[in-house]
Amino acid sequence: MRTVLESHIIPRLVQAHRTGESEAHAANDTASRLLGDEVIVFSQFCAEGKREHAAELIARLRVEGLTPEDIFVELITPAARYLGHQWEDDRLGFAEVTVGLVLMHEVIHGMGYEYHDGPQQGGGVKRVMLASAPGSQHVLGLSIVSEFFRKAGWQVVLEVSPSRTELCHAVQNEWFDLVGISVALDAQLDALGALVDSLKVASRNPSTPVLLGGPVFSLGSHRAEAFGAEAICVDARECVPLALSVMTP
Repeated sequence: MRTVLESHIIPRLVQAHRTGESEAHAANDTASRLLGDEVIVFSQFCAEGKREHAAELIARLRVEGLTPEDIFVELITPAARYLGHQWEDDRLGFAEVTVGLVLMHEVIHGMGYEYHDGPQQGGGVKRVMLASAPGSQHVLGLSIVSEFFRKAGWQVVLEVSPSRTELCHAVQNEWFDLVGISVALDAQLDALGALVDSLKVASRNPSTPVLLGGPVFSLGSHRAEAFGAEAICVDARECVPLALSVMTP
C-alpha cells in the first residue's frame, strides 16, 4: 500500500494539480516550514484511525499557506514512508499500518481532488484499472496481478478508493480498456453486482469489460454473469489471457 500511494496515487494528484513556476517556488518556500514532528503526528493520527484529527492538522497547514501539492509531497508521502518503516521495524502491526495508509488515501480524496490527467479515449497501449471492492483494504493480490499486466505491456492504474462513488469517478475521468475488481469477503458479494453496473454506466469507455478476482472466488463456485461481469479470474497467471478474451475486438 505504501508503494501504491508513493508510486501511483500521489504522483498523479500532483501532476493533475501542478501550479505555475512562480507559484511552485513560493509553495516550496512555505513547505520548507513543515516539521518532521508534524509528519509523525499525522502518521499516528492515521494509524489510530483518527480521521477528524488528521483532517484538522491538514486544515491548519492549509491556513498556514501550504498548497495541496505541499500536502501530498511534504506530508502524506513521508508519512506513508514512516508507517512503512514502523511496520518493517515491528513497531506497528500490519492492521495499524493498513488503516493508516487507507485513511491517508481517504484524506486525499477529502481534499476534493479527482484525477483528470489520464487519457480521455483509447490509444495504442491497453490500460487497466485494478481496485479492491469497497470495504477491502488488501492490495497484495492486486500488486501481483498488476505485475502480470505490466509485463504484458499494459498500463496499470491501482485504485484504492474506499467507496463506489470514487471508483466511478476514476473510470469516468480516464479511459480504461478493462476494469479488474478484487473481492476478499463474502459480505461484499451482495453489493458487487450494483458496483459492476455502476462502473459500466460511469465508464468513459462505453464497452468496458469487468474482470473479477480475489480470495472469495477461490472459496466457492460463482458465475461472473451473476454480478454483471465478463469473467472471474482465480489464478493471477491467467489474468492477461482472460482479459484479452473478454475485450471487444
